[in-house]
Amino acid sequence: MPKKIYTKEMIDYLKEITPGRFTEEVTEMFNQKFNMQLTENKIKSLRSNYKIRSGIPASLRGVKANQGKRIFSDEQERFIRKNVQGKSNKDLAELINHTFGLQITIAQIKGWKANHKLSSGLTGYFERGHVPINKGTKGMFNVGGNKTSFKKGQPARNHKPVGTERIDRDGYVIVKVQDDGPWHKRWRPKHKLEWEKVHGKIPPGFVLIFLDGNKQNITMENLKLVTQAQNLQLNRKQWRSEISEATLAGVNLTQIQAKVTKHKKGPTPVPASVSQNKK
Repeated sequence: MPKKIYTKEMIDYLKEITPGRFTEEVTEMFNQKFNMQLTENKIKSLRSNYKIRSGIPASLRGVKANQGKRIFSDEQERFIRKNVQGKSNKDLAELINHTFGLQITIAQIKGWKANHKLSSGLTGYFERGHVPINKGTKGMFNVGGNKTSFKKGQPARNHKPVGTERIDRDGYVIVKVQDDGPWHKRWRPKHKLEWEKVHGKIPPGFVLIFLDGNKQNITMENLKLVTQAQNLQLNRKQWRSEISEATLAGVNLTQIQAKVTKHKKGPTPVPASVSQNKK
C-alpha cells in the first residue's frame, strides 16, 4: 500500500511495538490500535520501507517458524522417543494414532524420525541362527510344507477339458481340441473346424468370412470362402453388411472387378527377341 496512507502516529506506534516482537504479534496489535485489517506481509513490507527492525536473532525466528509446522505436541514427541525402539514405522504410526486419536501416516513418522535423528534399531536382516519358516520345503513362500503342492500329473485347477468352448477377445468362438502343444494348436476357431468337416482344409490364400458379420453365427449358410484379395476389397469398399445377401453381392462384385481388371491388362506381351527366336 502507498506510504501516504500511513500517518506519523501509525509509524511511530509501529516503531514502538516492533522491537522484541514477532510479526504475528505486531500485526495483531497494529490492527487493533488503528482498526485495520493489514496482513503480516503488509506489516513486513511497511517495516522494511521504514527500516524498522525487531532485533530478534535469526535462530529464534527459525524456532518460531518451525513451531507452526509441528505435527506432534511435546507429550506426543516424548511418547515417540520412548516407544521408537524395536518398532517399524508402520507399527509406530498405528500406536501413535491409537493412543492419541491421530491420523499420522507412515511417511510422516518416517520423515519426523529422520529429522530428529531417531532410529528403531531394526536392521531388516534376520539375526544369526534364525530358522526360516519354510525350511525343508520347496518354494520360497511354501509355508507349512508341501501338502498343497501340485503332484506330478495333477491337472491345474483352471484346466479346461477338450471340447470346451469360449469367446476370445476378438469375438470368435474357439474350441479346445487337445491338451498338449502350443496354445494355437490346443485351441482352434470353431467356424474353421465346422467348415473343414464339410469342405476339407482351407486352401492357402483363402479366408472364411461371416456373411452377416456375426462371428457367433456358425452355419454353413453364413460362412463364405473368399480369397485374401477379395476380403481386402470388401473392407476397402465397405461392401460388408449385416444382411447376408448384401455381403454376398459384395463378394460377387469383387469377382467381377477382378475379371475386369484382368481383361484390361490383356495377355502379357512377348518380347520381339523371343518371337524371332521361335521362328
